[in-house]
Amino acid sequence: MKSQTSLLNKTLLSHFTGTIFWLTIVFMALNIIALPLSIWIVTFDRDFYPDYQIPENFLFQIASGQLIIGMIFTAFLAMFLLNYLNDESSSDFMHSLPVKRTALLVHVLLTGITAIVVPLVISAVILLIERMIFIPEIAVTDIGKWLIYALFVHFVVFAIAIFTGFLVNGIFLHMQVIILALFLPLAVWGLTFAAANVLYDGISSSFIEHSELVLNATFPYIAVTQLYDGINTPLSLLWAAAAILLIVLSFVLYKYRRNEKVTASFNFIWLKEILTAVTTIAGMLAVGASVSLLIPVSPAVSIFGFAVGAIVAYLIVEMFFQNSVKIQFSWKSIVFTVLVIIIFWLVFLIGWTKYVNDVPSEEEVASVYIADDYMYYTSDSLDEYFEEGFLFNDDEKVIESAIKAHEAAIEDKSFPNIYTGDETARLEFQYKMEDSSVMNRTFQTLQNDSEAVQITKQLNSDRYNINADFLENIKHHPEMTELWLFNNTLRADRSLIEDYKNHSAQLMDYNSYITNETGRIEASANYENNYESGMSSIYNEAVLKRIAESDLLMEEILYLNQSSEMFIADIPADELKTFFNDYKELNIRELADKHELENLSEEQKTDIISQVNDGELAPEGSKLLIYSYPDYTESEEDYPAEVDFSILAIQ
Repeated sequence: MKSQTSLLNKTLLSHFTGTIFWLTIVFMALNIIALPLSIWIVTFDRDFYPDYQIPENFLFQIASGQLIIGMIFTAFLAMFLLNYLNDESSSDFMHSLPVKRTALLVHVLLTGITAIVVPLVISAVILLIERMIFIPEIAVTDIGKWLIYALFVHFVVFAIAIFTGFLVNGIFLHMQVIILALFLPLAVWGLTFAAANVLYDGISSSFIEHSELVLNATFPYIAVTQLYDGINTPLSLLWAAAAILLIVLSFVLYKYRRNEKVTASFNFIWLKEILTAVTTIAGMLAVGASVSLLIPVSPAVSIFGFAVGAIVAYLIVEMFFQNSVKIQFSWKSIVFTVLVIIIFWLVFLIGWTKYVNDVPSEEEVASVYIADDYMYYTSDSLDEYFEEGFLFNDDEKVIESAIKAHEAAIEDKSFPNIYTGDETARLEFQYKMEDSSVMNRTFQTLQNDSEAVQITKQLNSDRYNINADFLENIKHHPEMTELWLFNNTLRADRSLIEDYKNHSAQLMDYNSYITNETGRIEASANYENNYESGMSSIYNEAVLKRIAESDLLMEEILYLNQSSEMFIADIPADELKTFFNDYKELNIRELADKHELENLSEEQKTDIISQVNDGELAPEGSKLLIYSYPDYTESEEDYPAEVDFSILAIQ
């Protein structure tokens, strides 16, 4: 059996290589399709896309598909290499050979590593050839970095798959445990977060905010995201050390493994009990959260959903773990699972109740932002493209009022139920803390007339909300390629940003209801690899100047013409709050009747359009033009006036 010129057993290597030969061929073919061929297809016809520029991180960005295929292949590779352990006769035969178990595992590892390395090296060589012929933008160093990173990822998954193979018996069970090892922590936490969202109001809308630890423990997620975000060296070294440790532990487990246990599903009963309990909890949360989401009637229905989910999940888990639909029940397993579920719910209820009732003190908060709509900006985009303080207010009185509104929201919230936008308001409290951390809480069950909503409305109406002004807070970013106003209607140069900031102070002198509720325009910026947009004010002199210098008329920009329905209102300053509340709640006819709006004739419309085209706006006054889009026809539905009508302050 043993070669006289080698420390390795050629017969064993040949045996294991034959076991996974065709699997390796399939991997090599998919590898070439997923990366070298894909790159060739993307960059094939340069003449058809003459302006196309290959991104700096192009190779890593397009390598995600190859990496996912590779991780799947590596898991199957370990499963087939260790499959001889799952059959009693094969296991007895292999262990009857004059070869130590340590040597057997060494041969398994060498065969697997070779099956990983060879296809990846072949792909790297093809990439080098492609670079020399028609893709010079891909640097040789990038190909080398990709190869090293791909080898690292495959080796870590291979180590996990090998280690799990010594915990169970059976190739199907081996596959289940690999999946659990890779994804169970993320699945349990994700389902726990989902269950909290259907049982509590006041949970953060950001899953990522509380998931860093779990995501870092989910290697496939880390492997793929690092392709886009850059390599996290300390984290990668930690995973590499974990992989080495798992290989060492694999040798230990193999040494003490007993062949007579080959007919048992798990080599360690305690491991089966733990996995059964934890996986049952995951299934319970999935079913219960789904029932609560689809039938959000009452806590009783949710409790019933979680109870049914626990029973169904336990039965399914036992069928999978026992490899049979004819389950052999164990009272010890049932009692242990029930006990773990009880402990889970105690921790869940205590922890999430404390979480949703937690309000920071004023001393802890550096700045605050309260959103009454969904947040469209990520923390990364805020840091990269906007000035410090965008959306967030550091005024002490604002922070005090925000905390008061937060406390009121906790008192006013209810069990997540069937609710509509007409009945309830959405409030999201975002705090930047003095210790640089971030705290988010989102409420979706508050009544429109609740104290928290009223405090927030007053908070936003005290002065012009310059913290949320897009042009006031956007940076002069070197990757900015275009700047647009009015929903990509009017293109502006980058000088508008500085000019706008120089004139924004005047907006603070006008009535806040006028500047916050009227004349809002969309501004957007295109970047080399990004797009951002937000709202600014048409009353800023820099914007009016750009309109006057363009070839467009104000009526074209504002979608206003003779066919629009128009009203004039002269609202006293002390009645503006009531007027704008009615504008958001009443239809146009009810609004016109209540506030005695003047419906303009065709001749009056002509004069008003001329006035608007001349830029005769007056945010310092109280005369308002309420106008619809062109060719307006009144709907049979009872919509609030703000749906079809816009408002502009004019002279």
